[in-house]
Amino acid sequence: MKTLECPYVCNTEFGRLLVKHLGGDPAPITAYWCWEEFAKAYPHLREKAEKYFETATTGSPAVAACYMCIYCGSSAEWAKGVIEKATIGDTAQAAYLMVRYCHSDREWAEGVIESAQTGEPDWCAYRMTCWHGSSREWAEGVIERAKTYNSMNVANCMVQDRGSSQEWYEEIKRKNSK
Repeated sequence: MKTLECPYVCNTEFGRLLVKHLGGDPAPITAYWCWEEFAKAYPHLREKAEKYFETATTGSPAVAACYMCIYCGSSAEWAKGVIEKATIGDTAQAAYLMVRYCHSDREWAEGVIESAQTGEPDWCAYRMTCWHGSSREWAEGVIERAKTYNSMNVANCMVQDRGSSQEWYEEIKRKNSK
C-alpha cells in the first residue's frame, strides 16, 4: 500500500484516506468530517491511527496527535511524546492546545514552544500569556527569536494587551524589516 502523507490540516478528504489506509470503511464519512466523527465511528482504529501519527513525516502530526487526545481518547502522555518528537508541522500550536484542552502543564508547553522550529511559536507564546499564566518576559523572548512573517503583529499585540514596551516593539519591527 502506498504511504499516506499526513496533511497540515486534517480535512474530509484526508479523513477518508486515513480510514481507508487504516483498514476501515470510509463510506460513512460525511462532507463535514471531524475528529469527533472519527472517534464515534472508528474507535477500533484509534491505536492504528496513533501508530500512523507517531511515524508521520509530513504535515502536522503533532496537531493531529493533540486532536487524537482531545477527541478520540488517546492519552495525553502519548500525544506529548508525538509532539516532542515531531520535527515538522506546528509543534508550538499542538503544545498550546494540549495546555488549553488537555490540561497539560504550562512549563512543558513553554519548553516545546521555545524550541519550536516550525509553525508559529510567537502567537502561541502570546496566547500562553493571555490565558495560561506564562510571563510577558518569557513570551517576549520567544517572539524575539521567532522566525515567522508575523512577529511584528504579535509584538504589537503584546504592547496592546500584555504591557510590553513600545521600545521593545520598535526593536522587533526593526529586526523584521531587514
